[in-house]
Parts: sequence; structure tokens; C-alpha cells
Amino acid sequence: MTSWNRPVAIAALSTVALAACFAPAPKRPRAAGAAPVLITIVVDQMAAWMADERWPALPADGGFARLRREGLTVRQLRYEHAATDTAPGHAALYTGADPRDSGIYANETLGEDGKRRSILFDDDTNLVDVHGKALDRPGASLAHLHVDTLADALVAAAPDARVYSFSLKDRGALFAAGRHPTAALWLDVPTDSFVTSSEYPAPPAWTAEIADGAALKKERAEGWDLDGVDRGWVEAHAETKDDQAGEGDLGGLGRTFPHAIGSAKAMRATPAGDRVLLALTRDTIARVGAERAHGERVPTLIAVSLSSNDYVSHVFGPHSWESWDELLELDRELGALLNVADNDLGHDGYAVMLTSDHGSGGMPEVAPERAHVHCSKVTGGEPYARSCHARRRIMPEAVVAAMEAAAQHALGAGPWIAGFAVPYAYLTAKAKALPAARRAQLVTATTNALAPLGVHEIVDARAATAPCASFSASEVPALETLVCHTIDPKAAPDLYLVVNADAFFDPDVVRGFGASHGSPYLFDRAVPLIVRAPGRVPAGATHDAPVAPSAFTRTAAALLGVAPPLMAAEGENLAR
Repeated sequence: MTSWNRPVAIAALSTVALAACFAPAPKRPRAAGAAPVLITIVVDQMAAWMADERWPALPADGGFARLRREGLTVRQLRYEHAATDTAPGHAALYTGADPRDSGIYANETLGEDGKRRSILFDDDTNLVDVHGKALDRPGASLAHLHVDTLADALVAAAPDARVYSFSLKDRGALFAAGRHPTAALWLDVPTDSFVTSSEYPAPPAWTAEIADGAALKKERAEGWDLDGVDRGWVEAHAETKDDQAGEGDLGGLGRTFPHAIGSAKAMRATPAGDRVLLALTRDTIARVGAERAHGERVPTLIAVSLSSNDYVSHVFGPHSWESWDELLELDRELGALLNVADNDLGHDGYAVMLTSDHGSGGMPEVAPERAHVHCSKVTGGEPYARSCHARRRIMPEAVVAAMEAAAQHALGAGPWIAGFAVPYAYLTAKAKALPAARRAQLVTATTNALAPLGVHEIVDARAATAPCASFSASEVPALETLVCHTIDPKAAPDLYLVVNADAFFDPDVVRGFGASHGSPYLFDRAVPLIVRAPGRVPAGATHDAPVAPSAFTRTAAALLGVAPPLMAAEGENLAR
């Protein structure tokens, strides 16, 4: 098997050209009666280093161990972009395209009102709750996505196909859902309910039993505690104490066990968030199984993006008691999901692909000798490029203040900086109008000002317009190459801020606490991948060579029996 090296011809396609490439994928004939079911699972912020270190410690009867026994484990899927965040990661998985081509260059953008909003925000749509009631708030869509998705290719080839997608985040649900899903749901914190957008079909009536406000309140009523064997297991594996400095308190959760879960906002950073998503997934599987039992067999994609792991790390850090217990509880839930799939679809009647959208790093308050104990034990350096020094948390308001002060010192009275939405700084109209030499002066001045905070480099999006260098998944490219693959020159904000390996932008979940991701280094770029497909991949095997995100897209398309979307056409197919 070889890793994908994107052809220069595809890499050089402009955004405009790609936007014209929405012709349906060629139809691939399906065998009579064939109707594949693929379940894709994205565990948000599950780094490859976590899989290496933690999966072997999980129980042999859990979900991860079963998937590894029955599937092919790829040690590293390496993202080909620098902005290792949820939206760019999910977009890459489900399209095969990097942000430069997909147009999904960040999680959030800065609105005209100066406030951050989802990159999927669409003022021409409305949110719709699980009871089908339209809410008086804008919804979300894939309007900013320039390319086709896996689900788009599936529906183009098989118009009767079913596509279900669930997440706690719009950006976790919609890239898997594509443009014509059967159902796409995510959590809306203000209404304490799951929602969809008026762009998509109204939620199936049965979802309200699991995902409306009353059901969510019931799910979180027991809180989150550690008892008996679980407490001993967590205490034996976590690298910190339960009341570790740097941990946050989200919505009254507190910093130590037990955690009372008083709101949908807090629930996101607990295993209860995963339980709701997996309940929706199990119910979907059961309904698909029942339809098949009655003779209705259509190709089906069931996608779930499990966001709780991400929120737990953002609040408590990835080395916390909470992080380890979240993994243990997720392991059990995955095992239960597989059992339901066996019962309703048959042991060999479905395929599963599990991966992540980006990696993770530690908190500044966790001593490096405890968080990365292996740093001093690995000959030739740390394999995932994690810094063995204490990390630094960069506050967004400090970024804007330092940049504005430096710009005014270099150029005179401003304002020059309009705002910041990770990882981009936005310029004011006055700054955008600067001639090239003066703009370069602004970049130099602000770069120097941010260096003490942990910013490695500021890249002017206007300067990142040349064709990006291609590279194979096994290579570690230069930072400028990864940044080039991140910036959509026709849409991205003005200045891209590249952090040092020992720094991260505050995730702003609990301001000033927790950990985050988003860097171009391997600890954030490399994630695991498991493909369980009886008869299609070798069971219990390990694939040591790194693969590109297009391998996920291409393999998923093969398992669904359709041609992949355009940008994954040259991806590696891991399935026979």
C-alpha cells in the first residue's frame, strides 16, 4: 500500500474551478441486493499518541480492543494542513480535500459585528428543533464548502441512499451529512436540545425521544462520578491528581469528582454527551436493521462525531482523571454499539471506520516530566514532536492588544487589527488598504510583538498564493507547506498565526483553563484510524505507514460501493 501524493494538477486547481466540479460522481454498478452499511466514528481530539499509549491499557472486552481485533489499525492518519481544528479536520475526512481546496480553513470566522461565529453559519437558514419547530435564529449549512463530500458522492450514485449524521457540534455533523442527508443533528446549548437547519430535512420524530430538552435533562441527572473498579483504574493511569491546577469549571461541573451536570453546556464535557450521540446512533442502526428485515435495503452511511473527548480536554486537559474516565466509558459504549450492530445488521453486515479530526496537547500546569514521561526515553527525540518543556496558553485578547500596539508603533494611529478568531487575525479596512511595503512592515512588527507569547510566525494570506508543495503522508513537510495547504487565498482572513510547539491558543471553553490543539506539529496532526470491514481488510493487522485523510474518504467510498468525491480520487484505498 502506498500513501497518496496529490497530483500537482489537482493541487493547483483554483477554488473557482473546484466550485464547478459538482457534477455527480460516476455511478458504480452495485451487485443485485447489495446495500452496504458503513458506520463512521470520529472521536474528537483523539491523538495518535493517545492511541499508542492508552488503547493497550483498555479492557480486552471493550469496543476499541474489539475493533482492533476485527479490523485494520492504521497508526497514523496525518492531516496535510496546519490548522488542526474540528471543521478543517472533518472537512478533510469527508471530502479528501485540504482547507486550501475545501474552503474550510478554521472553526470560526469573525462576523461584521466583530463577534466569532461558526464557519458554517448561514443567515439564510434557521435552526429547527427535534420536534420540527423553526427557531428564530440562523442555522448552518455547507455553503462555504467548495467541494463534494462522501455523502454527496453516495447520494449521486444511489439517490435512495440513507445518510444520518450526529454530533454535539454543527461542524462535527454537517461534513459527514453532506448536502442531502436523511438526518443531521447537533446540540444547541441555548435551547438545551438537538437541532438541525432548515437547509436539511426535519428531524425524524423518533429522535425527540433521545435528543430533546426533557431527554437530555434525564440523561445528565445522575451526574458523573467514579466508583469501585473505575476509580482504581483511572487513578492508576492518569498522569495528574484529581484537583490538578489548570483544570476549569464548566457550568458548575467543578474540578473534581463527582461532577453534577446542570446544563447542556456542561454536559458536553462529560461522557453523557457521548451517551446521547451513541443512543441516537444505536437507534438508527436498529431502525435500519428493522427496515432490512422487511425487505427495504438501501446503501446507508451512519456518521457520529463524538465531541465529549474534545470538551473534556479543553476543560480538564488530556492527562486528567476526567480524560481517562471519559475514554474508559467511551470504550464501553462502543462495545455496546457494536453489539447492537451485530444483532440488527449481522456480524458481517456492516463496516466501521473510527478516527479523529485532530490531535491534542497538554496543559501548561502539568509538569512536562509527568505529561510526557517518554520524552527522555525515546532515542532520537519525541516521535510526535511534543515539546518536553512547559507549555504556554495564549489568550486571544493578549494577541489583539499586542498586535495593535505593535502596529501603531510601526505605522502610526490605527486601529489596524479588527479582531482574532483562531488562528487568524483580521485587519481593519485601513490596514487592508496599506500598500505592500507597509503591509509587510505591519506583519514584521506584529510577528516580533507576538514572539514572547509563543507565536512562531505570522503568514500574510495574500502571500500564500503560489502552488503549494506536494508531499507524501510519510514525510514531515516544512511549516510553510502546511500553512500553504491551510489558506484559501480567495476566502481566508488576513493573517495566519503559527504557534510554537510549546504553545496553544486558549480554547475559550473555560477562559484561561484547560488545553487545546490547532498546531501544525505531529502531536496535533497525527490521529489513529481503524477500519473494520469483514472480508475487505485483514483482521488484527497494523498498517505502520502513515496515510493521508484522502485514504479515509477513498476507503469509505469503496466500502459504500461508490466512486469517491473528486478530491479523494487519488487517495489510498485500504479495503480490498
